[in-house]
Amino acid sequence: MRTDDLSLPDDMDLLKAMVRAMAEKTTVLEDENAALKARNLDAAARIKRLMQILKAYDRARFGRRSEKLSAPAISADKEAQQSFVYEEIETGIAALRAQVGKGRASGETRAARPRKGFPPHLERVEVVLEPEDLPEHAGKQKVLIGEDVSEMP
Repeated sequence: MRTDDLSLPDDMDLLKAMVRAMAEKTTVLEDENAALKARNLDAAARIKRLMQILKAYDRARFGRRSEKLSAPAISADKEAQQSFVYEEIETGIAALRAQVGKGRASGETRAARPRKGFPPHLERVEVVLEPEDLPEHAGKQKVLIGEDVSEMP
């Protein structure tokens, strides 16, 4: 909005009231901004800590010495518990990222854009590829299995 387009009143008291309202709105917005920044920093710190735990867990599970650590003494219950912790960490990270609005949650993709067709004035050529007729198939009815359609400029 340009200042030339504003219609300001000539009354001094009304102008002062407008300035005070704008100042109050600015302080409210600054407070909200500070709160959002603090929440963002807190979430970023939590994500960083969860990622460190996740990396340590992956190193212990799949690293060079993982074969020594995963001796047969580990029970199925303990392994299920470790898997649960791993999934819980991933869920927590996805929830934090969604809360902060930074990036997309895992598995979430952007909707595909619809393709625009070619203009109607362009020539269309239809090519049909048929399999060769073998003598052992004589007299049998052909069945359409699939079909591919493509447009090229």
